[in-house]
Amino acid sequence: MIFPDTAGGGVSPGRAGGRTMGAIPKHPASLDAQATSRATAPGSPAGRGVRRTATAVLLWSTLPMAACFQIADARSPETVPPFAVGNTTLFVHDTDRGYDEAAGVESGIRTLIAEVWYPVEREAVRTGQDAGTATAFRRATYGDYVFGNPAVHRLMMTRTTFFHLTPETAAPGVTTVQIDRAIEELFTRERGSHVDAPIAGSRAPYPVVVMSHGDAGSRYNMQTVCEHLAAHGYLVIAPEHTGNSPFSMTGEDPALAEGGGDPAIRARMAEVLGSFNEHGTYGPLDNFGQSYTPLAGDRSSASALLALDRALLQRLADLRTVLDELGHMNREGRFAETLDLERIGLMGRSFGASTVLTALPLEHRFLAGVAVAPPSMPDPRPGLPDDLMVPQGQESATLGAEGPYGLGEISRPTMLLMGAEDRLIIELAAARAAASGTGTPTAGNPFPTLRFAFENAKAPAVWAMLRDANHASFGVSGDYWWPELKPREFPRYFEPDVLYRLTEPEVAHRIQREKILAFFDVFVAGKPGARNSLLSDEFESAGFVLEYRGI
Repeated sequence: MIFPDTAGGGVSPGRAGGRTMGAIPKHPASLDAQATSRATAPGSPAGRGVRRTATAVLLWSTLPMAACFQIADARSPETVPPFAVGNTTLFVHDTDRGYDEAAGVESGIRTLIAEVWYPVEREAVRTGQDAGTATAFRRATYGDYVFGNPAVHRLMMTRTTFFHLTPETAAPGVTTVQIDRAIEELFTRERGSHVDAPIAGSRAPYPVVVMSHGDAGSRYNMQTVCEHLAAHGYLVIAPEHTGNSPFSMTGEDPALAEGGGDPAIRARMAEVLGSFNEHGTYGPLDNFGQSYTPLAGDRSSASALLALDRALLQRLADLRTVLDELGHMNREGRFAETLDLERIGLMGRSFGASTVLTALPLEHRFLAGVAVAPPSMPDPRPGLPDDLMVPQGQESATLGAEGPYGLGEISRPTMLLMGAEDRLIIELAAARAAASGTGTPTAGNPFPTLRFAFENAKAPAVWAMLRDANHASFGVSGDYWWPELKPREFPRYFEPDVLYRLTEPEVAHRIQREKILAFFDVFVAGKPGARNSLLSDEFESAGFVLEYRGI
């Protein structure tokens, strides 16, 4: 169902219902032996005189497993995309920043693990030919995200605040044996990309999209969208925001290797290395693998507002580090002269979506952004004392004495994508409303701050909402990996006596990836005809509503 902008005041809320490049050795192919909790409930110029380094990674090999998606009663089958997809993993270093300044770690070097997806010619994947040399471009696996370490894989599945699959978050009747087998199977499950396959050069340069994960998230949190964009001619890069990403595996950085690493980087990181555990991960177990949680505690207190601003600024700096790294990638190495850095988009999920809204008015290298399930809040500045405000001339995400407030404004082309039953975001909005006296969420307007931003947008805007979807519905997490093992029925937030059944993951993810691709095709790639794909009502039968302004 599509609702265009209407004259005289918008859309009715009720209608929606020095660089080093090196490889690490491959690990043996073996495995010994959120979702629900979260679901229920002016920019810096490129370069900036900062030395940035990136280290490429060759990943662990594993077993094949086929995957396909079917959507019943939603729309016609998907067409075959023009490209296969390649992926690689980089370690990106910002030598001008400490390792984790938002958590008070000012020593070391800011280090980001980043996943890259990109277009690959199908013939190269079929024949394994790279520049005339036979090479096996194996399928990536979920075990690759943890560098082939089964112990860290289990931590990621059971000891982060997502609690992807535990006895407490599984569906009734699911046994510990089933849970263990599912976690083991996921480790070797194939993804939709090929490790280190050569980027397709025939249709370069390609537009770029940067992805920001959520609080306690990881670089795979929007994997299905990343792969889809790459298959349609985008390079996508997803950094992990070290400290706010659980059990960061910085210890796997080839630059830190005692033999063959970078002595200068290792020397700078000496103090930080002592904080890594035996798996080379950063982040304490008693804080679910994170050094800080930006949305924890009394969110209306002065200390919480300052911590939120600090966390968002660190994330913004991470995005700028990645933008500068893209410039280097486009100058030399395997991606040289393949990227169109005049066409860059930004997307994120949950707190990563808040990062998108924050970054768009502050970093103008991003042309447009997609925010999926973003926590937001009304502008707190009118009620704050002067001594809490960041003075003019200093950058702030939320507390600047002057300047934009991205969490409640739309000043660049933006898509907002939500689940109508996103209890986490509704409750955050309700708590903020109670503290500030602003609009309270209702059944007709569950996200009042976001709705106000949409209706008062100063740039083209899309409002998209899926009726029977919650905070986990659009993420690559437990509900996506194991829908048969996770609860599927929940009480409606505003009608707790009424149960609803979650939209099936393959449907929610297909809607997400197709609409995000169409949005970036319009506002980043500038493709003719993409507007029709963006604004089509083909998913109306699945309970999907889309409204737009200025398009």
